[in-house]
Amino acid sequence: MGNDKPLLDISLVRQRDSGIDQTVEEFMPLALKFTKQGPIPKTFRVFLSFIASTEFIKNGILDLAETENVYAAKILFRALIEHLLRFQYVWFRVCEEKSDAAAEDYLKHGLFKEALQIARSWKRVAKILGRDSRLTAHEAVREVIRGAADYSNREIDEQASQFEYTKIIEYIFEKMKPGGVEEIPFLLRIIPNYGDLSCFVHGAPGAMNVMASLEREGKLMADLLNVAELASQIAGSIKMFSLLTFCQYDLKFSSPYLKVVKLLRSVGGPSK
Repeated sequence: MGNDKPLLDISLVRQRDSGIDQTVEEFMPLALKFTKQGPIPKTFRVFLSFIASTEFIKNGILDLAETENVYAAKILFRALIEHLLRFQYVWFRVCEEKSDAAAEDYLKHGLFKEALQIARSWKRVAKILGRDSRLTAHEAVREVIRGAADYSNREIDEQASQFEYTKIIEYIFEKMKPGGVEEIPFLLRIIPNYGDLSCFVHGAPGAMNVMASLEREGKLMADLLNVAELASQIAGSIKMFSLLTFCQYDLKFSSPYLKVVKLLRSVGGPSK
């Protein structure tokens, strides 16, 4: 896109997003206390990490939208959806289990999946270079992750598999069965985008086909504005659901929670 075109105006998105972000300053000091003491400190820590990471991604998307970088914005948008899915998986479990079990699984067993993928990738590269390691992928995991030594290969695979996106999506669908088209929740409406955006992440030819189609139909900027809006709503929803959990342990979280709900409702986003 040429430099003579005006930058995309997302001032309204930024204005609403700024209102949501202000709530973080309001509840963060108290939330940090709960990461050190309280009934579910690991859950507070995990939720705050998701709030921070999705804030970084969302800000990147908004910056890219203002410079009309559609391709890069879509790559980050898919990453944001991945974060949302993992967060919601942990959140649903916390709601049911009322404990740190889900956060502990995420912090410990979530590493198993990443470590296995890294180990297998390095073994493939080493084999190509004629330097194949005698360690299996599972043995490598036990070498680098404290506590993994107590798990068999099968147990490592089982624990790692719960954080595969197909299983996460199946779990979320089970928890959020809609009653009809009008009742489809925000999260379930977002999930199809995860698959649709795969071509942008992996450099598939479909990505340029999508870009060309949007350009041809004159919908490129409208699509980019929609991505910016959804990014703000996703980051806001993670704050909202986190605060909903926090409220169960201290009512001082109620005020920022209600502010986030009001702001999300104003743009048709998720509300609880």
